[in-house]
Amino acid sequence: MAAQPGMLLRMDGPEHLAVRRMVAKHFTVRKIASWEARIAALVEHYLDEMESAESPANLVSAFALPIPSIVISDLLGVPERDRTSFQKNSEVLIDLAQPQEIRGAAAAAMQNYVYTLVQAARDSPGGDILGELVRDHGAELSDAEITTIGFLLLIARHETTANMIALGAVVLMEHPEQLKAMLADPEAVGPAVEELLRYLSVVTASLERTATEDIDIAGHHISAGDYVTFSLLAANRDPAQLGNPDSFDISRRPTAHTAFGFGPHHCLGQQLARLELRIAFPALFRRFPHLRLEKPATDLDFRKTTFVYGLWDLPVAW
Repeated sequence: MAAQPGMLLRMDGPEHLAVRRMVAKHFTVRKIASWEARIAALVEHYLDEMESAESPANLVSAFALPIPSIVISDLLGVPERDRTSFQKNSEVLIDLAQPQEIRGAAAAAMQNYVYTLVQAARDSPGGDILGELVRDHGAELSDAEITTIGFLLLIARHETTANMIALGAVVLMEHPEQLKAMLADPEAVGPAVEELLRYLSVVTASLERTATEDIDIAGHHISAGDYVTFSLLAANRDPAQLGNPDSFDISRRPTAHTAFGFGPHHCLGQQLARLELRIAFPALFRRFPHLRLEKPATDLDFRKTTFVYGLWDLPVAW
């Protein structure tokens, strides 16, 4: 099957590198650092709203989902009035239990919507990613290619981070001593986030890849042309790479993992995700030091059929 124009996930070699470079400059360390104040303000705003609404609350809809959703919307120039619609379509699209025609309709709706944003950017490019791609690379990239890039960023960025915030909160509530250690030492927040990323590995499914040459790995022969699939979750819990891989331990060193992939296709938005998580977790538990689950973790409504693992809702009290 031919890849969609601009679909970075299915590009390889020089073509992939060229398009990736066009997008990567929007996710540099300096660019991401400039978003810290905006993210911190969003976190405080939604914590204020939770506090005003009083206990209990659904942490997914009240906190975990809106923050990354608004950030990626701002980055792509999605107006506030349209955010609920793309969130609903995104939720349907990644749910593998939905009939293919339903998922296809959701994908088409999102593609068509992003296309209208690209068309608007062609007329008057703004300072968002789509506008800058049009302004800087509009002669090299077609509208279809820019649309696909925007579509991919819109889905991948907010779904993964939202579910990391929700699931990470559950893990931290279940490990109160480690939560206490993280809150007591600002230097522990970064390693705690890395351990959460490794431990949870929310991207549970992977795309098929095609081997380009013969290779032997761990006693298995793979021939050029073979289809290969892999599990980031299994890689992050490989006992050959770290001790007690099924345990959560924020003091674990080193903190290397494959939650964002590896190599030329590693996640472009990983530093933005890290920044959101490093701000969200300490702020949440400092505001609500007695935050607790409203039901046992085993009874939570986990998203078992979606491309990105997570929770449909998360009832909490304080």
